Amino acid sequence: DEVVVVTVCAGDPPVGELSPLAYELHRRWGVEGSPMGLRRAEDLVACGRVGARVVHLKIPDAVYRRSREGEALYPDTAALFAGIAEAEVTRLDDVASALERAVPQDSETYLPLGIGRHVDHILTRRAGERLGSPRWYYRDIPYALRPSPSASQAAPDGATEAIVTLAEAEIEIWAAAAGEYHSQISSFWPDYESLEADLRSFYDRFGGIPLLRTDST
Repeated sequence: DEVVVVTVCAGDPPVGELSPLAYELHRRWGVEGSPMGLRRAEDLVACGRVGARVVHLKIPDAVYRRSREGEALYPDTAALFAGIAEAEVTRLDDVASALERAVPQDSETYLPLGIGRHVDHILTRRAGERLGSPRWYYRDIPYALRPSPSASQAAPDGATEAIVTLAEAEIEIWAAAAGEYHSQISSFWPDYESLEADLRSFYDRFGGIPLLRTDST
């Protein structure tokens, strides 16, 4: 089967001054100016390792989104995990429309559960649930690696558990692909070896990659 990875929040930042949080993240990622070109390139390399095609939507990352008055909608880290800002509830329509154009009607879709409550993950889940295709849900890494991860909302009614097992070589490819997001590793791990160890621990805990399955309603 053809696999397509749709990165929803892959758009460039708006013109003008950014929030202090955005500048702080740029420093952490080790980039000057907009990092989105670098992050899209990392996406292409990572997905290439697992044989997936990539679609980049033009929605900016939450740290770049503004109100109509030009104010940052998510000015600090706490705001990123406090739910979708009231000023952009209508953005769900934009994301859902973009996904409808990007995802063939006969596809099965894989959506984040929203573990960790990151606003962009919640936005993606809710928009993806408007599609008519059968859905799978995955646990959001790295948030699912925490001892007591919190979900944005409960699993869908009627969802069934499924475990996808991988061969040892496939686990290595999975970790290597995740390691291609060099700009992001520093936000969650001290080095690649720590990332690989966490992925293996996650896999071993469930005996595979855990998913939830629900048919469209």
